[in-house]
Amino acid sequence: MKTPDAYQILTSFNAGQNPHRLEAFFDAVYAIAMTILVLGLTLPGDVKNLSPSQTLEVMIPQLFHFALAFFILASFWSVHHRIFVLVTKADSALIRINIGILFITCLLPFTSTLAGDNHTEPFVVVFFHINLLILGLLFLLQWEYIVKSGLSVPIPKPLYNYISLKSLVVPFVSAVAIIVVFFNPSLSSACYILIIVIKLILIPFKPKEITLDYCKEKEAEEISVSVSLNSDADLHALISDVSHEMGISRDELVLKILKRWKQEMRVNIGDEGKLCQIGEDHT
Repeated sequence: MKTPDAYQILTSFNAGQNPHRLEAFFDAVYAIAMTILVLGLTLPGDVKNLSPSQTLEVMIPQLFHFALAFFILASFWSVHHRIFVLVTKADSALIRINIGILFITCLLPFTSTLAGDNHTEPFVVVFFHINLLILGLLFLLQWEYIVKSGLSVPIPKPLYNYISLKSLVVPFVSAVAIIVVFFNPSLSSACYILIIVIKLILIPFKPKEITLDYCKEKEAEEISVSVSLNSDADLHALISDVSHEMGISRDELVLKILKRWKQEMRVNIGDEGKLCQIGEDHT
């Protein structure tokens, strides 16, 4: 068998990779994009001649588009976070899709500022709606690719259909806003209130009591743990006392100790506030 050289290893993305670095990068860019949205809020040029209430009135379109962009980005970030809980690996295509999502996301502070400053100009406001349309479609593409490419735990059909349907909400509302903008530019951005209405309508269709395969495996592993402490009465009493103080069962306490030991290759002892206080005679 031919051994790949170093360059081939560095440039190959065929093998599944840990998705956590991609998540961290995504979180960082989204945090920056959401923060710089506020830079689009600027005081009117004749602010010295305006009262505070008049200034706020003039800035209403800016404030509205800032809030709209911020909460839509927050919603997209939340969706990305929940989806990546299911993702087990990342490949080159998923990375590229996320780069595309981040590119379109970084344009939103610009297009939202344009829309806020020129809310009566249809050919300006439309760029904001197109921005959100493309962003929504990329999130839909990401979800479809993750499931179809086997990059996640097995997804039950009802859950897949529900998330796919919810992923269509923003593109649908953006398409409606694009149509409305040529009739009433100022009103077009208000169409995004429909996102809340549609998601409330979809709540009854949310799948109930779905257990993913990886959850079943985790439960099976925990159930299979069995420890007998009858041979050591002192240790048995100590475990019972500590579990009682922590308000958990003895089995749960033993699992916590084993998990901590797995992480640290030792059991914490002695100090107040640790997982448990086990004397050195019992370690």
